[in-house]
Amino acid sequence: MPTKTILRSRWSILLGLSMGLLLEAGCDSSEGSTTVSSQVLSGKIGGKAWTFVQGETDAFLSDGETFFVTLYPSAFTACGLAAQPMDVGSLILSVPKTPGGYDMSLQRNATFYVPPSDNLVATKGRIEVHEVTATTVTGGASFSYNSDNSVDGQFQATICP
Repeated sequence: MPTKTILRSRWSILLGLSMGLLLEAGCDSSEGSTTVSSQVLSGKIGGKAWTFVQGETDAFLSDGETFFVTLYPSAFTACGLAAQPMDVGSLILSVPKTPGGYDMSLQRNATFYVPPSDNLVATKGRIEVHEVTATTVTGGASFSYNSDNSVDGQFQATICP
């Protein structure tokens, strides 16, 4: 009889673990539910308050479907050589060239650059593209790596030739 009790106990544990995994997989509230606020893109980078001021694309790193966009908390001369501020926290985004809403993933992600050398890649959140013109891409984003690296809001970046 002790063998039956042990088997029942093992099956109960296995069933409980399986149900827990199924519930966890089916109830991930972060997927598909991220909303982007209408405020200026802001939050924290490296635990410090951060607010978007200016951004630009990189023509060399962009491709036919996606802009490589870097967003900064300070003004600079867009599309200039070595004009971007390097000693401040910034964001690097993979932004689609077609307007719409896009969930982030391993392929479409964002990087928090925390000076002097940390690059923290966020794969969950949302990027929205509102408008693409010959000179700018306008959109919004909401994503986070952890509580010290999290942003939400709207941005506009200059498209560099």
